[in-house]
Amino acid sequence: MDQKRDNVTGLLSVAPAFLMLAVFLGYPIIRTFYQSFTIWDGLNSEFIGWDNYISIFSNGDLLLLLRNNVLFLLSVPVILLITLVVTILLFEQVPGWRLFRSLYYLPSVLSAVVIGFLAKSMFSTHGLVNTTLQKLGLGNLVIDWFNYVPTAFLIIILCFYLQTLGQGVLIFLSGMSVISQEVFEAGKIDGANWFQRLYHFVIPALIPTIFYFTITNMIYVFIGLFGLVYSITGGGPGYETTPIDYMIYLKAFQSGKMGYASALSVVLFIIVFIMAWVQLKIQDRIHD
Repeated sequence: MDQKRDNVTGLLSVAPAFLMLAVFLGYPIIRTFYQSFTIWDGLNSEFIGWDNYISIFSNGDLLLLLRNNVLFLLSVPVILLITLVVTILLFEQVPGWRLFRSLYYLPSVLSAVVIGFLAKSMFSTHGLVNTTLQKLGLGNLVIDWFNYVPTAFLIIILCFYLQTLGQGVLIFLSGMSVISQEVFEAGKIDGANWFQRLYHFVIPALIPTIFYFTITNMIYVFIGLFGLVYSITGGGPGYETTPIDYMIYLKAFQSGKMGYASALSVVLFIIVFIMAWVQLKIQDRIHD
């Protein structure tokens, strides 16, 4: 009887949270899935079956959007390596490590829009970067950074790194708390250089943390770049820096095609779900 009462008490305790999730998360997901089969302007909808999905896979937009997301995805290993290097330097308490720890984390406090507008101001035609180049006698390097696809991508990726580094370092420092300082000292005494310590001591101990960091950032480049893209390039030039999540915004709130945007949201959900599922399966296989 006591066990049954405890079970009922536990269910009643979590019921409000489940109710909130059902109302504010579950219902919108179900509604979005339904509206993906309609022509919907936000008020009126007309059921059209699979037409939105057929349009997504036949008009060529999806390939361009996936290409853009893949280019951002390729930047994740680089930020992983940078974060690992910075974490180890802080863990080994290099001179000035307390100051650097604060400086690295500071951009994580700022929103993506703030970082994006700062970057847009710096790399504008008459911004800090071009002005500095001119004063240094490097006027031939002055360009319109946002009208060239490679440099536009590079600026967004740099802002992504700036925003991610501090949080990543904090995560890895937490993971490295299981490694004793004596292990590093023993490695130094045995003649292990910095890269050998990284490969033999740090990476094996941080495998679960590395997987977590990689999964979250791979998902982020599919669903979290909206703020940076919106504030830096607006998806331009053309749609050349437009990821899928930003295209959903354009179709829904600029073109008024909310049914099409809903279908694109479902496609994005499936892509992210499969990607996360595959990575978790790989992680389980490694642990086994």
